[in-house]
This record gives sequence, C-alpha cells and structure tokens, in this order.
Amino acid sequence: MAVNILLIDDELEYCAMVKEKLEATGEFSVTTLTDPNGAEAKVQQMKPDLILLDNVMPGRMGSDIAKKLKAKGSETRSIPIIIVSGKGEMVYVKKTDEFKWMPNAPLVKTRGPLPEAKGAEALAKAFGVDDYVAKPFKIEILIEVIKDVMARTRKVEEEPKDDPMI
Repeated sequence: MAVNILLIDDELEYCAMVKEKLEATGEFSVTTLTDPNGAEAKVQQMKPDLILLDNVMPGRMGSDIAKKLKAKGSETRSIPIIIVSGKGEMVYVKKTDEFKWMPNAPLVKTRGPLPEAKGAEALAKAFGVDDYVAKPFKIEILIEVIKDVMARTRKVEEEPKDDPMI
C-alpha cells in the first residue's frame, strides 16, 4: 500500500516535479497544496500518512503550520512532518526547463526569521518536526528520509498470537 503524502509548498512546478518523481516509484501517492493558508483543513480532510512541508512561503511560514499540527492534544499530532526547505528559493527557469537554486534570495528574508541551527537533526528539533531535508536535494535522499521517518514513526501493529495446540 502506497504511503499517502501531502506536499505543502507554494511553488507549483516544484510540487509537480516532486509528485511525479515520488509517484514514479510506486511507493507513494502524493497530493499537493500550494496555498499554505488551507493547510490545517487539508490535513484534517485528507489525514495523510506523512507531510512534506516547505518553511519559506509567502504569507505563512511552514514552521507555524507544523506548530499547530503538532500541538499537544491535536488530532494531527502523530502525523510525521518533514520540512523540506532552505535559506534560498528554488526557481524554475523555463528557458532551460530546470530548477535553479537561488541561495539567500532577498525575497526569502522578507518572509520571516529562519533558525540558525545547522544540520538536519538540529533543524528538525528547532522546527519541532520529525526530520528536515535541505533544498536543493536529490530525490533519492528525500525518498530515503521519508522511508526512515515512516519506519521510526509508524505504529508497530502487534501480530495476533496463535493459541497453542494441546
């Protein structure tokens, strides 16, 4: 059964690319959301197995969404979240039909403060999420992190015990 993923990122082309590559493996089913303002409602409606969440988005930081979804007593608290973000912006260049990373783009700085933590583990802890993947990334790395997070967070179902034969 495919892992049901909700990808929340404001960049439409990026969402389409990640969705295509993840679904091509046959292991994942991806729904995308490009408006971060509808995040909580979409999570409630969809109840995904995992959320991939950008942090740097216009109008709303992913870290604020994560905080609400992971709040104590929240129904969504147990849904694993991986922040996939960076201190820059992934820009699609139509001329070359590829994405270009623009580190420390001035636009990013207008969207709010970013943690100064370094490394995936420290950033995940700073954001209060299950893991962190820095943009740009190789899709193989993202798949590896998704599988690792799912293995760490998936509830282990107890196998039924057979009655001993007498």
